[in-house]
Amino acid sequence: MEKLFGWTGKIRRVNVSDGSVSDSETMRYAPRFIGGKGIASRLYWELMTNNIGAFDAENHLFVMNGPLCGTRAPAASRWIVAGKSPLAFPEQYAFGNLGGHLGAALKWAGLDGLDITGSSKQPVVLVVGTGGKCSLEDASGLWGKDAFETIASLQKCYGKEAPVAAIGRAGELKVRFSNVIGSGGVSATKGYGAVMGSKNVKAIVVNAPKGNVPVARPETLKEINREITALWKGESSGRHWWEVDYMLKGVSRVGNSFCYGCPGTCHRGIYQHENGERGHRIMCLSALFYGRKESARTGGMGEATFHATQLANRHGLCAQELSFLIDWVPEAMQEGMLDPAETGLNPDKLGTTEWIDTLVRLIINRQGTGDLLAEGSRRAARELKVEQLLEGRVSKTGFQAHEHSPRMYLSAAPLYATEPVYPNSQLHEVGLTGTKWMEWLSMGEAMSFLTTEKLLNVAKRFWGDEKAAEFDSPEKMGEAAVIMQNRGYAKENMIFCDWFWPIQYSGNVETGAGDPSLEARVFSAVTGVEMDEEGYLRSGERCVNQCRAIYLREGRRGRVDDVLEEFNFTRPMGNEFDHYAIINPEYKMPGSEGKLFTATTVNRDYFEQVMDDYYRVRGWDRETGLFTKEMLIGLDLEDLITPLQEKGAWDETG
Repeated sequence: MEKLFGWTGKIRRVNVSDGSVSDSETMRYAPRFIGGKGIASRLYWELMTNNIGAFDAENHLFVMNGPLCGTRAPAASRWIVAGKSPLAFPEQYAFGNLGGHLGAALKWAGLDGLDITGSSKQPVVLVVGTGGKCSLEDASGLWGKDAFETIASLQKCYGKEAPVAAIGRAGELKVRFSNVIGSGGVSATKGYGAVMGSKNVKAIVVNAPKGNVPVARPETLKEINREITALWKGESSGRHWWEVDYMLKGVSRVGNSFCYGCPGTCHRGIYQHENGERGHRIMCLSALFYGRKESARTGGMGEATFHATQLANRHGLCAQELSFLIDWVPEAMQEGMLDPAETGLNPDKLGTTEWIDTLVRLIINRQGTGDLLAEGSRRAARELKVEQLLEGRVSKTGFQAHEHSPRMYLSAAPLYATEPVYPNSQLHEVGLTGTKWMEWLSMGEAMSFLTTEKLLNVAKRFWGDEKAAEFDSPEKMGEAAVIMQNRGYAKENMIFCDWFWPIQYSGNVETGAGDPSLEARVFSAVTGVEMDEEGYLRSGERCVNQCRAIYLREGRRGRVDDVLEEFNFTRPMGNEFDHYAIINPEYKMPGSEGKLFTATTVNRDYFEQVMDDYYRVRGWDRETGLFTKEMLIGLDLEDLITPLQEKGAWDETG
């Protein structure tokens, strides 16, 4: 076989019901689907059927790295877990994305991924050794331990350098929003901790020595890395993010905890509160999800906010879902739908460590009301008949971040409308860029270099046209959404870090715009497979359509389901707590002809125009939002046509 660079050529399937092992050839899939989410999605399409539930033994849990993982390609050693998600509503295909070192270690062990299926009769740990050798070890002594205890115990056994992915009590009891928790403070949402629990897999350990992944053109990779460093290096680049201790009282950074091959611009690290509690943190929702409640009580974020994140990580709970619960559960108690005495959730204690401790204890033990809350907000609120409390808080994707709202960024509208789960990596491209512009608008060039002129340069280079940064007009917004979505999927195929990539802006260059060709050039240098910027986006486009095919097969109906939550059209910005209220309290946005406008709601006519444009650029039927044969053939996906026709998920007029 021709020598492979980047890929190992092997994906190992482990049936934990009987311990049997078999392999799939990576290169059967890699030319079209690259790796990561791309190959996982294709395997899911081939192996899963609609009647398989998230907790059924037949569900497949894919643990995948990408062709750049384990190399010196910067911020490119993440890994994903994918399969039918128990948190999605209804259950459907989704994925979670993690950092740390496990993805790289899996590559060093000789594997491009794992496919875990079946259900063990007793708790087990899946141990992956040198050469990809897999064994199931007894985990009875670990069952009932939290994720931190489990990771510590396994690293004591296999060594500190052996990365671990584990579940806590929440995963064991199949709490629908239980996370996979990895060593080094990483986690994946979408409920895959519960999927591991349903399979009686307490943890995955990769016990293989660090190796060298062959790179086709190492000197070229070094040259590209120097270009990349020039864009992110130094605070002047604008590529570094606030640290946790900037926001939390009594918290200080005590150590680094960067992912493999990453310079750490996100400031991932180990932080400690003055009371002695410490834990891994990154500046994102998970670090601050309890902050509003503590702030309302004390006027600031500190001990309780810090503790809440540690609590979620320790027990393997999704911080995002916990943030929903702490919003609507107190209101449900006020309306008499939940009994404070039965739950132990004293309304007067909201915002304290005691209150969040009680909530988490209810959920991870499935005690009383906790058994219902363990089903997640959308299922629990429906059972309690208080779904109205979720409006504006919990969307059909599970979440709609105010800082990435389509009410501010019209190009985000198709992303929310077409994705059944929260499209984080796609939204970050416009949302994080917009935040840098707002910092300039609010505080000037001392805080941010990204002026309106430079934002327009970014839009032209990355989103297809300067008009893609004129958010008061529907013109070019559909096209920009397609580009962002394609780039987001391509990124998840490789797998690049979402905080680092793409490098769409930099204060170290005169124009302010980064370089969208870098990802393809890195891929070519590592693998020896020629790819340019257009090919990179094309690889993402193919995965978009493969996943859309899965969603159609699982019940999505095309344009009739490609909608926004109603509050986007009726509730102006400013009614929710978000950090924009600090740096941009009037919600000023760049508009046409260089003028600013105030973001309020999404114009319904504009939304329809944007969607028309989106479907046109996608090559989907504008009326139905379904595929056309010409489009699928052009993407080398004609093998999807017959299965979709057989499932009735096809518009023959298209």
